[in-house]
Amino acid sequence: KHPEYEITMSTLVELSNTVHKDLKLRESCLAEFAASQQLMRLRVPEVGKAATNFPLFFSRNQQDGSWVLSALGSFEPMQNVFVEQGRWNAIYQPVSLQTYPFYLMQSPKLENSYTIGILETSEAFSKDSGEAIFDSAGRASMHLSKAKNLLEASIKQDIDTYRFMKETESLGLIKPIDLQLVFEDGNTQNIAGLCTIDEDKLQSLTAEKMSALNDSGYLIAIHAMLLSIYQLNLLLRKHNEHNTHNKITQLKIEVAKDRVAS
Repeated sequence: KHPEYEITMSTLVELSNTVHKDLKLRESCLAEFAASQQLMRLRVPEVGKAATNFPLFFSRNQQDGSWVLSALGSFEPMQNVFVEQGRWNAIYQPVSLQTYPFYLMQSPKLENSYTIGILETSEAFSKDSGEAIFDSAGRASMHLSKAKNLLEASIKQDIDTYRFMKETESLGLIKPIDLQLVFEDGNTQNIAGLCTIDEDKLQSLTAEKMSALNDSGYLIAIHAMLLSIYQLNLLLRKHNEHNTHNKITQLKIEVAKDRVAS
C-alpha cells in the first residue's frame, strides 16, 4: 500500500498561506505518486472518460468497507503502467491524481464546512526546490487553484458516486470477479477483490428500472464500465512492454464464487 492511502482526517493539516508560505511542490512528485497507484479512485462523472483508457471496477474500501469506484492501473501492487519515464502517458488523468497532494478536509474552524488539507510529512513537498504553492503575496499557485476547484466540485460528485453505488448494489448489478494471470514461466497470479457489472442481471431488469437508471444518468456509466473491461487488453500489452523478461501469456476473468457482492 502506498503511505498516502493511509491518510485519515486526523493526519491532515489545514493549508495556510502563512504557515506553509515557504512550501514548494517537488517537480517529480505527481509522477511519483501516480506511478505507485495500482487503483486510481474515480467519481461517477469521470467514468465515461476513464473507460477510454482503463478497465474500471468496484472494490471495497479497506478502512470502512464502503464501495469505491476505481480504474486499474497495473496488475502489480504499487505500480501504474500509465506512467512512463516519469511522465503520465494516458489521454485521461483521474481527478484523484490531478489534485494530489491536496485533499478536502473538514474545516477545523467552521462546522459543516470544508477546506484544503495537506499531509505535512508528504514527500511531495520541499522547502528548497520546486514550484511555490503560494506567491509572495500569499496567492495560490496555478496547480493549487486548479486542485482547489476540482476538490470543491468533488463534494457533489462524491454524493452522486455514493448514490450510483447504492443503486447498482440494490439492483443486484455488482458481480465479484477474480483476474487470473498466467505468465510465460508457468506461474499464475490471482487478483481478487474486484467487482464489475453483472451484464445478465442488467439485461433482466424491467423496463421501468432501466428507464429509471437512464433518467438518473447511471445507465451510461454502467455501459461504460462494461465496455471498459476490454481495456484489460491494453493493460496486458503495457505490462508486457514493461516486463519483457516474464510476460503474461493469458488473462482470464473468473466469477468469484467464494465472494458475494454484499
